[in-house]
Amino acid sequence: MIQFSFSSVLMTVLTSNLLLILVALFFRNEKTLARVGYRLTAVYCAVTLIRLLFPCELPFTKTVVLPSGISNLFALLRHPYEVIPGIRLSVWKIFCFLWLGGSILYIALFLFQYKILKHLALRNSRDITGQEPYASLLRKVCNGKRYDRIRLCISPYADAPMIIGLLNPIILLPRDAEPTDMDVMYALRHEVCHYMHHDLWLKFGINCLVVAYWWNPFTHLLNRQIDTLLEIRVDTSIISEGEDASIGYVTSMLHYMSGSRGNSNTTPRHMRMFLEKRSDLKHRLHMIQCNGRKPNFLLSFLMLLVVLSLYLGSYLVIFENCSYDPLYQESEAYIVPDQQNCYAIENADGTYNIYFIDWETFETVASLDHYHGIEVYSSEEERNEKIQNR
Repeated sequence: MIQFSFSSVLMTVLTSNLLLILVALFFRNEKTLARVGYRLTAVYCAVTLIRLLFPCELPFTKTVVLPSGISNLFALLRHPYEVIPGIRLSVWKIFCFLWLGGSILYIALFLFQYKILKHLALRNSRDITGQEPYASLLRKVCNGKRYDRIRLCISPYADAPMIIGLLNPIILLPRDAEPTDMDVMYALRHEVCHYMHHDLWLKFGINCLVVAYWWNPFTHLLNRQIDTLLEIRVDTSIISEGEDASIGYVTSMLHYMSGSRGNSNTTPRHMRMFLEKRSDLKHRLHMIQCNGRKPNFLLSFLMLLVVLSLYLGSYLVIFENCSYDPLYQESEAYIVPDQQNCYAIENADGTYNIYFIDWETFETVASLDHYHGIEVYSSEEERNEKIQNR
């Protein structure tokens, strides 16, 4: 049975963070990134995303018992305490409430702020969709496909050419860049390529995942890394057309990056997260320089083996605590749970409340793997009825 529990979330966070640290090491060294290749690095990021999407325990997952010291710490986190009379909550439950509440607040603020900032950006921009040479360049770049859905605007806030909007895409060009027609053409090709490959929807989905794991700093790192990989993919598709395309494209890129350098000083601070293009120019230029070189097969294979092993292994095993709350210890040994000292009541969500008779308290667990032989009831009333009938 597929289960979502404290242990499954713990395993997901542990595995995904290890994968993200591994990917981050590639980005720290341009030579390693080039030797592995951006496509395989994108596969590593995709595996990490999939792991974050499914923080669950599968039917074939085997339990690995943690040492008693770590187990006691986890037991304290999962043990319900009486926060107010009649209401008992564990640290884990409180964290779940904060997790859910934070995600809802995060996505609401993100969408609201994006809508407001998009309106502010456009209000201060000049629409050039129908002006020449922009209109002709846009039609040429799009090859007549869906060009009428895209608007072009000159913005004083954009620090580089960028495209925004999911349903009604708008390409923003920096106001002070003073580009040539060739610069504009390559800028439009780059942004239209993002649009044609549905990168805006992909980024939106990744942002939703970041919202779901807002408390984990590594997911924000993954978001930035995927942004860079998407930029590298577009760069590679354009420069693969030959030396002339490579020279023209890099010249356009450097012109916009240097010509709009001062725009960030005029961009309101609360608008920068949306209007500044977060791409790693150093990595992109290095990958362009290394274009045509074949990735190192042995290194790529070894890294792929490590990533897949971490991913599959995280579903094969799951860590569980070997004991219950330290409050339930007696002398130097643990009390062995049996029918005389404890019983279980199954909850509607598939978890179990383990009641310890001698201490008149209980803890909530995801499975009965460590409580073999104890009685399981559907409710307290059922237990009382069975005791009376004995």
